[in-house]
Amino acid sequence: MSALAPSRRGFLGAALAAIPGAYLLSFTTPAVGKAGSDGLATHFLQITPADEIILTSPVAEIGQGTSTAYAMLVGDALDAEWGRIRIELAPVGEEYNNPRFFSQLTGSSTGTSSFHQAFTKAGATARTMLIQAAARRWRVDPAAVTTDNGVVIGPQAGQRLRYGQLAATAARLPEPKALIERTDTRPRYATKRMIRLDLPQKVDGSAQFAIDLRMPGMLSAAVVTAPVFGGALASDRRAEVLKMPGVLGVVDLPGGLAVVADRWWTARRALETLAPVWAATPHDKADDAAIRAQFERALATPGVVAEEVRGKGMAGLHDAEKVITQRYAVPYLAHTTMEPMACVAMVQGGTCDFWMGSQQPQKARDTIAALLGLPKEAVTYHPLIAGGGFGRRQETDVVEQTVRIARAFPGRPIKLIWTREEDVRHDFYRPAGISELSAGVRGRSIETYVHKQATPSILPRMYPAAMKTYDEVVTDAIQSPYGFANRETRWVRSETHVPTGMWRSVGASHTVFAIESFVDEVAHEIGADPVEIRRGLLRNAPRELAALNRVVEISGWPGKGGGSAMGLAISHKRDDCLTAQVAQVAIRDGRLAVEQLWTVSNPGKVINRDAVVAQLEGAAIWGLTAALYGRVTIADGAVQESNFHDYRMVRLADAPIFHTEVQESGEMEGVGEGGAPNVAPAVCNAIFRLTGKRIRTLPILEQFA
Repeated sequence: MSALAPSRRGFLGAALAAIPGAYLLSFTTPAVGKAGSDGLATHFLQITPADEIILTSPVAEIGQGTSTAYAMLVGDALDAEWGRIRIELAPVGEEYNNPRFFSQLTGSSTGTSSFHQAFTKAGATARTMLIQAAARRWRVDPAAVTTDNGVVIGPQAGQRLRYGQLAATAARLPEPKALIERTDTRPRYATKRMIRLDLPQKVDGSAQFAIDLRMPGMLSAAVVTAPVFGGALASDRRAEVLKMPGVLGVVDLPGGLAVVADRWWTARRALETLAPVWAATPHDKADDAAIRAQFERALATPGVVAEEVRGKGMAGLHDAEKVITQRYAVPYLAHTTMEPMACVAMVQGGTCDFWMGSQQPQKARDTIAALLGLPKEAVTYHPLIAGGGFGRRQETDVVEQTVRIARAFPGRPIKLIWTREEDVRHDFYRPAGISELSAGVRGRSIETYVHKQATPSILPRMYPAAMKTYDEVVTDAIQSPYGFANRETRWVRSETHVPTGMWRSVGASHTVFAIESFVDEVAHEIGADPVEIRRGLLRNAPRELAALNRVVEISGWPGKGGGSAMGLAISHKRDDCLTAQVAQVAIRDGRLAVEQLWTVSNPGKVINRDAVVAQLEGAAIWGLTAALYGRVTIADGAVQESNFHDYRMVRLADAPIFHTEVQESGEMEGVGEGGAPNVAPAVCNAIFRLTGKRIRTLPILEQFA
């Protein structure tokens, strides 16, 4: 183990010395990899004597493929053999903090953009140390040594050593003061179509998700929660349930109950017999109409400025020839990850272990420690891949429930799986809200833009330290990319009893729907072409203008008729990519069909182009699902939807034909969410061009019937 100490102290420190935020990373905890390994090891990269290259991903693997991008970066910088690389997920540790957030958080599409420099530097530093180790062995100048596909090559014939053969020697060297750069700077992997490292295990079924984890002595739990948020138990029939074969206990939870059994289906069926009765709450009469009326009242108040006022701000409306005002409304939305909420936990002898895929493992660990009264060091996180996240796995509710149940059965692993009904009805939802937009126009130009948004908040509950006078998550993209001479945006906080949380694209799914629908609506009102009015507003934004022009070109805008029509939209979400989209819609057999979707996106720099395209198109499907069908309905205080029969999703037969292009310029941004916000307004704008009907309230199909 002593051979590893120099690399733990200095290796990654050297690798990250030039990276902003690198001071967040600690190099004093045990190295990643097998205990007792005598290879070259750091927190993020290990090369074993068996010639394995093991990368530790600091972000959760929830289907986005970020870990494969890390492998491509390290593979290029290290000049490594692809088949030798494998990925492990990081445990809890400050050394894995995302420097954007100062915490171990997977979110806001920052996994690759936050860590790409770190992995590149780590790979380049490891390569330098391997070359230096070989040069010492051969007693030659390191400048005469090179590498190729996982092999260090000396100047003399036969001087060839694989990385694993040099790993232990390299680990004993001091950190390099300068890196030995590859003479061939062409990427070995970053421009290639590489199979994602997590896919083979997902295809053959060997991948471990919390929902299918099995352990000796494991018990299973199913939960039921009060239908109205904040409700409490009044009575139940647990005496009958405890007599059922296989049932081992009933555990009280805040606002709910859990049945523990030898099998999950036994626990699930027992819930039906449990027949809980819930006490009345102050919210039992709440419904969609009352919530909408609340937002409408909120819009009548001033709110707070959500960004810097430009020009005269809303006072510019007084100078306009004409003022156009419209309102756009969106509902609450659920996450419905493919893997419902699931967790495994075991409490034993002053310790707790938990297994899951978490987007915020530090917060999960700290929640457990506080709940059990344990030091944080007594709680161990065992990371697993997860079947989707979309922000839902930043929450700790399922972790807390599992640990409360496990506390009642010390020494036994407890696996909690939520039913899909529980998952839909007890989410942390994308906030509902209403946006009111006003435009001061003169001739065929928009001179003043005013946007007021009324919604519940997210940041005060989840990340209170990040809260400003306004919630920049729910107002995301409200500034728009357009160069309005006068601009003022405001936010009105309007809380309801419905819990809200992060959701793929979050506030941009509000603001971009409103902005891009409104710009089209104003263009029609003043007799301007929707493309030309955008071009005028983007004349000082060359990157945005280039994306708009390209999507217009490749889509064949404005289309050729044939019973179809096109609509377009453009947006730039914070921390995510600039995206322009054109949607083509038609009425076929009396049904609305979104037939094609053209996307041009500029994420700055691209590592894995296939993954970027997949993320953009996946986000578009996500946005289209929300646009066409997405709605969480509140009646009698409770969510009415329960499963995919009444909370619909876009299926293969409903998916459009995709045409996706990626441009590159500037610094790397995210791609996980940027493809989602434009879809709703692009489709709605196309519907207007086809039918003359404006859609100002989502979901579309409820308004289109």
